Amino acid sequence: MKMTGNPVESGNIAAIIKQLGGLSSKLELANDQSPESKLYSFIPIASRIVVDLNLLEYIVNHDKAITSEELASLSGGEALLITRLLRALASVNFLNQVGEEVWQATPVTKAMASEGISAGIRVIGEMVAGAASKAPKYLKEAGYSCPTDPHDGFMQYALQTKLTSYQLFNSIPRVQKDFNNFMGNTLGARKMWLDWYPIEELLNGAVPDSALLVDVGGGKGHDLVAFHKKYPNKGRLVLQDFAIDTIGDLDPAIEPMYYDFFAEQPVKGVLIFISPPSPIPHLFDARLCFNTLGARAYYYHHILHDWSDYKCLEILKHVRDAMKPGYSKLFLHEMIIPETGASPIYAMLDITMMCFNAGMERTERQWRAVLETAGFEVVKVWPGPEVGSDGMVEAMVKE
Repeated sequence: MKMTGNPVESGNIAAIIKQLGGLSSKLELANDQSPESKLYSFIPIASRIVVDLNLLEYIVNHDKAITSEELASLSGGEALLITRLLRALASVNFLNQVGEEVWQATPVTKAMASEGISAGIRVIGEMVAGAASKAPKYLKEAGYSCPTDPHDGFMQYALQTKLTSYQLFNSIPRVQKDFNNFMGNTLGARKMWLDWYPIEELLNGAVPDSALLVDVGGGKGHDLVAFHKKYPNKGRLVLQDFAIDTIGDLDPAIEPMYYDFFAEQPVKGVLIFISPPSPIPHLFDARLCFNTLGARAYYYHHILHDWSDYKCLEILKHVRDAMKPGYSKLFLHEMIIPETGASPIYAMLDITMMCFNAGMERTERQWRAVLETAGFEVVKVWPGPEVGSDGMVEAMVKE
């Protein structure tokens, strides 16, 4: 399903950050001793409270400008508090102040009021930012090195738990719901890989009746649905996810399959031995051997960035063992950070992943290093077609 339209209106976080270029410029204070730069950390706090009060939704749904008093009546919050919060957000272009205690929506307001972005603000504000606030103390005690253990990172330190972030989120229903909504609404108007990857290279040489594309950890199957819509009836499409039973209705062209990517990959190439009838019992010298193929491609979208290198190697081992050398492809649809001049969205998401699950966004060099260690050969690296968009790392088993 290709997203189109205004990128901000589509709920694209990257577009929101780009829209707020004025905020970035205010932070460039190398020759300015203004204390302003020290105060911007309060903007996310104000955003979280505003979202909790549904103020942005009320502003967006109002046909014209709306007053703080009207918002107080709708939300149950105090008018003075609402004015102070919205004034802070208006100062960084999240909405417009068009009069004394009078507010009006902008495209950024509409994006922030969407279900996915609002959910993300709550999750990041409550869980990730809470973990980040303890990062200085954690890193001081840990000797200033990146966390790598998902059971012992910023989140675990802040909340005094040994659960991974995923386990922790799943144990809190409202957080789990917000997280799932956020993850399902972060693409926005950015181009899908189907718009720029040469799919013919995948289809050519694919063996009929074997799996064409396995989407590992594919959530609700958005990528496979889009693939089938654009390239119908080209081969078996398999959706694998840990929570496959929660997906609901799924296109019958897509085969759902429960799978934990830290376990053995069930869609794999295997040797099958069939013994023909023999006059001598238990004599199998004349066995017939058949080699079944693994999938043509195994696709991981925003999976490995959640994990540190050693956890990525555990994941990659299972898919490598399932792949047929010379035939199966590995697709990693991830951000590829430039070695220099990284944009704010790349840099900030990298820090977010470190706070979230001891994961990381990676440069091309880092992706190549992980894959080589895991026994893969990189075929090609496809940079993201737009600033803030995902690229693709294509690899095959090293022969």
